[in-house]
Amino acid sequence: MTLLEDITEKQREAITHINGPLLIVAGAGSGKTRVITRRIGYLMSEGVSPYNILAITFTNKAANEMSERVKLFSSHKGLWVSTFHKMCSRILRKDIERLGFLKDFSIYDTVDQLNRVKSIMADLQIDTSQWKPRSVISSISNAKNKLIDPERFASTASDFYSQNVARIYKKYENLLKSDNALDFDDLLIKTIELFRTCPDVLASYQEKFKYILIDEYQDTNYVQYTISRLLAQKYRNICVTGDPDQSIYGWRGADLRNIMDFEKDYPDAKVVLLEQNYRSTKNILLAASSVIQKNKYRKRKEIWTENEHGEKVKVIHCENEHDEAEEIAKTIKILHGKGMKYTDMALFYRTNAQSRVLEISLRNFGIPYVIVGGVEFYRRKEIKDILSYLRLCVNPSDEVALERTINTPARGIGNASIKRLKEWAASRSTTLVNAIGSVEMIPGITGKSAAAMKRFYELIMVLRRAPQSSVEEILVRVIEKTGYVDFLRKSDEKESDDRIANIEELVNAAHEYDVNHAESSLQGFLEEVALISDLDTVEDKAEAVTLMTLHTAKGLEFPVVFISGMEEGLLPHSESRISEEEIEEERRLCYVGITRAMRELFLTHTKRRMRYGQLIPCVASRFLDEIHADCLDWQDKTVKRFFYESHGENNTWSNETSFEDALEEEYNRPVEGDVFSGEKPSVFSCGEIVRHPVFGIGRVLESCGCNEKASVKVSFNVGGTKNLMLAYAKLEKVV
Repeated sequence: MTLLEDITEKQREAITHINGPLLIVAGAGSGKTRVITRRIGYLMSEGVSPYNILAITFTNKAANEMSERVKLFSSHKGLWVSTFHKMCSRILRKDIERLGFLKDFSIYDTVDQLNRVKSIMADLQIDTSQWKPRSVISSISNAKNKLIDPERFASTASDFYSQNVARIYKKYENLLKSDNALDFDDLLIKTIELFRTCPDVLASYQEKFKYILIDEYQDTNYVQYTISRLLAQKYRNICVTGDPDQSIYGWRGADLRNIMDFEKDYPDAKVVLLEQNYRSTKNILLAASSVIQKNKYRKRKEIWTENEHGEKVKVIHCENEHDEAEEIAKTIKILHGKGMKYTDMALFYRTNAQSRVLEISLRNFGIPYVIVGGVEFYRRKEIKDILSYLRLCVNPSDEVALERTINTPARGIGNASIKRLKEWAASRSTTLVNAIGSVEMIPGITGKSAAAMKRFYELIMVLRRAPQSSVEEILVRVIEKTGYVDFLRKSDEKESDDRIANIEELVNAAHEYDVNHAESSLQGFLEEVALISDLDTVEDKAEAVTLMTLHTAKGLEFPVVFISGMEEGLLPHSESRISEEEIEEERRLCYVGITRAMRELFLTHTKRRMRYGQLIPCVASRFLDEIHADCLDWQDKTVKRFFYESHGENNTWSNETSFEDALEEEYNRPVEGDVFSGEKPSVFSCGEIVRHPVFGIGRVLESCGCNEKASVKVSFNVGGTKNLMLAYAKLEKVV
């Protein structure tokens, strides 16, 4: 295959542009990855050395796929295809000593951060029940992503919460330095610090990366934007690709202005719009387009496709979350019976909490599934324990790793002894590992505790002095020397077999790392593990339905997609309804979910949903109202719908028999919550405009009956003509 084979004219424009800034606005399913990889190949075919090309993606998996695609066209030895964090780690491993750190620094993940912050809050006597550690970490991360250091943060802390965060932030940074450790944010920030304090380092990388390509540019934050600007400053051959309509990470610092203002940053930029969609049917695209067009802050483009119209988008109204889950499971089972593979179907939700009920139904129907973004393999306790030992082999100053391992497996070292150890180390400005080596000098640590600490110190020294070998051999040595597997076997926990199996899988991971890396190193393995993301763990060949949040679904595609919980409070989320800017991000999230579907799309919502222990009435998502009626197929699967189908729409019952009683008699099940509000339903006049929580805006065609038997016939803009009982229809007049 040649580089310019089987491409459109717009794709050719993007691929063959060589010098100067380039903005590629790529609609969903428009062949963006093809354009990026062929552009890299084209640059090399025009004489650009792969050594001078930098390609940035947002997951390791995407980076590996891009590398494999580039290999189809030419050798690319020397080409950097990486995530921002991995690129920065690589730069820092070479030159971080100029910032006062050692090259063998540890990378703290979110669990390590949480443990560190909890420890700091305990030292500062800040109540973790009143001040949530995760919120504190979020505040610190937000500050870092705006390049605000602890001193500047403290100077602007005007309220009690911010002042406490400032105290924690300062101590947190000091401890990171003494631990010779960086968190994820630091990988980026320290790179900027290195570039700004060492101009020669920046100049060397500007000269190296003469051509820069950044994917998913709409998801970059201020720090990533700054790194990009610094690197591209000299040659200005920067190509960014992305879609403002798919910017969904504002909550973690992504700044939509980066892509929206690219032409202001680079006035001479060439702009190419990729609008042809190769993924989805016309009906799915119509649904997506009609939703996203409601957003005001976006770059206008019209996505289109030559694909068939396909099935209409199914909007399924269910009684509650259990019925919703059952309806989804039944549909999946039916589709599978017709020949659809489980692996071709995906189920999305707005929050992880929604997955519990969905999982129950899938299990009940015998449907295999995998969850992306649950408890990640490398975050499991037994894996973290072993990795902490490995981290100490590389960086003995890593106090988070040391505190995790000092009494795991149990050695009889109590919290009081550990506290004395930390106080003694702090008073002498030394590391914990040095303090343990001098435990006989520490007052209050004697007897069994002192002996246990001495044995722990000797264990760490033995592991560090062991001859360098493959990562797999080092890992096996650590497992054997620590006695960790025996410790699990003796724990008598039900999960011990699973935990031992996880340890064995970690050995497999180390083996694969050794095979795939000619110059494998323990430090490299730990770095790869630390920077892994949810999507990097997706098993492509697993014959199972994929479950994930809408945020995690970004960048993927499936022939069949289900989006559950299309309700106000879930999508859009209840915490995102206070500003138009947040609503627009939620609408983009909905757009991302819709555009993952290739052939069939199911949108489900419920009449009521259990939240915080109570059954709460639900209102259909406003985004359903925004979808063009021509591409929708509305299906009512509620209990009352089935009751009417079996008894007739005009069925009546005596005043002594309530609707709930009739349903309970029919289905032998109670109906929770009230149907009648206690007030007599109002009578609507013919011609009046009304709003329904599911069907949206409509006009009353007929009105008859009174009290509990009052009903209306309404012609809705979306959903067609419906006969509704006013006692439970929740109609309201539109003035």
